[in-house]
Amino acid sequence: MKCRFLAAVPVAILVAIAGLLVIPGLGDVRALDAQPVEKPAEKLDDASKQPKPKLAIHVGKIITCAGDPITDGTILVKDGKIEAIGRRAEIEVPEGYQVIDQKDRFAMPGLIEAHSHVGGSDDLNEMVYQTNPELRNWDQVVPHNDRLKVALAGGVTTICFIPGSGTNMGGFGALMKTGPGTLEEVILKAPGVLKIAQAGNPERRSGETGSGRMGMNFIIRRQLLEGRRYVAQWDAFEKGEGPEPKVNLRLENFKPLFRREIPVVVHTQQYQVIQSTIRMLHDEMKLNVVIDHGTFDSYKIAKELAKRDIPVMAGPRGFYRDPDTGSIRGIVHEYAARGVTKLGLNTDAPVVPQEELFFQATMAVRYGWDEAIAIRGLTIEVARALMVDDRIGSLEVGKDADILITTGSILDPRHHVTQVLIDGRSVYDVAKDRRRF
Repeated sequence: MKCRFLAAVPVAILVAIAGLLVIPGLGDVRALDAQPVEKPAEKLDDASKQPKPKLAIHVGKIITCAGDPITDGTILVKDGKIEAIGRRAEIEVPEGYQVIDQKDRFAMPGLIEAHSHVGGSDDLNEMVYQTNPELRNWDQVVPHNDRLKVALAGGVTTICFIPGSGTNMGGFGALMKTGPGTLEEVILKAPGVLKIAQAGNPERRSGETGSGRMGMNFIIRRQLLEGRRYVAQWDAFEKGEGPEPKVNLRLENFKPLFRREIPVVVHTQQYQVIQSTIRMLHDEMKLNVVIDHGTFDSYKIAKELAKRDIPVMAGPRGFYRDPDTGSIRGIVHEYAARGVTKLGLNTDAPVVPQEELFFQATMAVRYGWDEAIAIRGLTIEVARALMVDDRIGSLEVGKDADILITTGSILDPRHHVTQVLIDGRSVYDVAKDRRRF
């Protein structure tokens, strides 16, 4: 998959195509109560009420993101999982399976967004304290809301739904599917990540108090030290090596974080700020760190990230005008050229509309990133960074059947998504769900 079609597409045309995808406002959605509740059965979307079908999907090419592409391939789906995958001539379709024959089209894993704010009723920004580890946003989830419906048309099947960046530690976020269903059906993992923001947005706010970057790093570190001590006390107790600690609900979600079961996603950018991220969060606290944003001249510290194997989910708007030379640099390409291999992208939706995630990769390739690697940067590399690659990110036996059917490469804006399956159910079909602009 090493064609260079994007080199022939002028930037002006790519940007114009992206402009067609801008969506209107979120529309009328409801906040959920503090305790998650299911929608009444009669109001559930039709797709979620139907049993998961048994499917045999025939396509011209399968991009598995787990190995070489498969030409003239077949995917069997059962109970929402991939049951078999391979060459059509080698896969026997059992009786009772619904056949979807798309022999002139591509199949690939659903796209995964590493940094999104459109999964629920509103962004979570508590602006009283600078750290809020007690906050969580999965009580705000509104399945299949208006923005997520349009995201499906762009091939996005999973988002990392996180609190906002108004403070240095906004709280814990959830990994969720974009299709219809109950909360239990759409939430993939909660808590899924801790959200930290360094500099940038909280820096502007903290100007009122004068804490500055050094003060913000002090506050973040102090909060993490408190959380680490709490988890260490519980770990000792569970090993029979200490007394039972008093439960502190404010610190409970630090347990999966310091046990390295979930990562911290860090809104961090510019190489000086990322240097603090590396030193404090990775080297000292030993956390699984994901660099979200990582924009501007952040690639200058890429070699240090590569040494530590820290993933970078760059964006939004992954290009930078170098003030020294006046040239435009592709940020993802610059990271790759300096040895970072765990690379992906994000939109920070709604900063960039959620359905334009693929276009972030399109532009990254236009500015030098490898096309085959870019596909992985929309899928499996994001799943690995978010620690859910056992479920999503590639088309492999046993994984969730989150599948896109496209007219060609997702990176080529002349092609488009025609059908989306999540957990084996068809949740978007261009024949009936096409958006009216």
